[in-house]
Formats: sequence, C-alpha cells, structure tokens
Amino acid sequence: MGDPLLTSVAVVVGVVVVVFLALFVLWRMMWRVAEPNEALVISGLHQGSPNGVGESLGFKIVTGKGTLVLPGVQMVRRLSLDLRETDLQVDCVSQQGIPLKIRAVVIYKVGDDYASIANAARRFLDQQNQMDQRVHNVFAGHLRAIVGNMTVEEMIRDREKLTQLTREHAGTEMEKLGLIIDSLQVQEIDDPTGYIKNMARPHAVAIEREARIAQAGADREATQKEQEAEALKAQARRDAQIKQAGYQAEIDQATALAKQAGPL
Repeated sequence: MGDPLLTSVAVVVGVVVVVFLALFVLWRMMWRVAEPNEALVISGLHQGSPNGVGESLGFKIVTGKGTLVLPGVQMVRRLSLDLRETDLQVDCVSQQGIPLKIRAVVIYKVGDDYASIANAARRFLDQQNQMDQRVHNVFAGHLRAIVGNMTVEEMIRDREKLTQLTREHAGTEMEKLGLIIDSLQVQEIDDPTGYIKNMARPHAVAIEREARIAQAGADREATQKEQEAEALKAQARRDAQIKQAGYQAEIDQATALAKQAGPL
C-alpha cells in the first residue's frame, strides 16, 4: 500500500487543480470584452463601476476594456459604434411652390462619449436595424422645412447653404438620439416640372447668341482680310502691268527712232 501522506497530498493537489480549472472556466464565462467598435451595455444587479465605465438608470456601459458579468443576474448586450449610411429621397416644395425631389446621403454613428452611448442604448439597443429609418425621418422633416424657406435659385446657386442648414437643424435632434453626423452630401436636386431646365434656358440662349455674334465677327474679319489681300494682289498686278507697259513703250520708241535714222 502507498504512503497515506502522499495519497492525501495528491488528493489535495487534484482538488486544488480541479477548483482552479473550474474557477478559470467560470471566469472565462463571466468575462466580457468590448471591441474597439462597440460598447457593452450591462443591465441587472451590479456594484460601483471603475474608471472608464459609466452607470445610469440601472445599466452600465463599458468601452475599450473588459468586465465581469454574472450569468443569470446580469445581461450584456452590444451596441455598435460603427459608421452607418442612409440614403435620403425626400419630396419637398420650394418657397415658390415648385415641387422638388432631394437626393442625399447621410453618414452617421453613435457618439463615442458616455452620454451619447446611453441615449442611443435607451432608444436602439434592441432595434439597431431601425436606426437608418429613424435618421431618414429626422432629415426628411428638416429638409422639407428648409427647402420650403429657400428658392430653387438659392439651392442651385448655393447647395452648400442647403447642406449646412440641414446639418445644423438635424444635428440637435440627432444628439438627443445619441447619434452624431459624420457627413451629409446633397447629391441631386430634381424637379418634375422642368423648372430648373427652363431656368437655365435664358442663359443657354444668351451663350448661344454670343457664340453666333462672335462667329459672325470672326467671319467678317476673315472676309475683310481676304478682301484686303485680294486688293493688295490686284494693286501689285496693276503696278507690274504699268511698269511692263512703260518698258514696252520705251522699246517701241527706240525701235521707231532706229527706223527713222535708217542704216548707218
């Protein structure tokens, strides 16, 4: 039979190893790590949070680190902090009553600060796929209001003004949702009535008229230069003929004098 002491030691070591492994497995099951592009939102029983972890209204937020979550007592959910993009196609009416269709693209995300994450978590944690529709509704309402206070000419001439006003007005409401605007681009301003096309027609006609006038002036100048060249050539031919006639007269005169003088 073996030594009872060694047997007892082996049993104790085995128990310690099993307990350690069990604790390690349990710790691994309870440990949650927030990826760089997400926030952990933990609800349920919890105590005070360390630095970097926020608490509000019965839940805590963890970003950029790990935390322990008690199974069955606490629930952890993940909120994406990635950039999101939504297309806008909004029917609007200008200040003059001209119907327009505005096409734009909004790029946005949940803010990185605790207040923004908390606001977004309260509204979108279990329905993050509805963010795009909510953002579309926010911008559609503000676009209609802003377009209604601008003329078509203003929007065509200064599209940046339309973009800036929309971004400023929508930004406040987006902040309440915990969202920040990364960029807003107004891509197209279309009108089914052809107002924009007709608006550009006088300018196009003026450009065409100026082009015709310029071409007529160029043709007139070319014709004048051609006529001047022909006149110079005619003058040269006449001068040559006069000189030739003078030479011929001198020859004829000399010939006549020679005949009158007779042979030497």
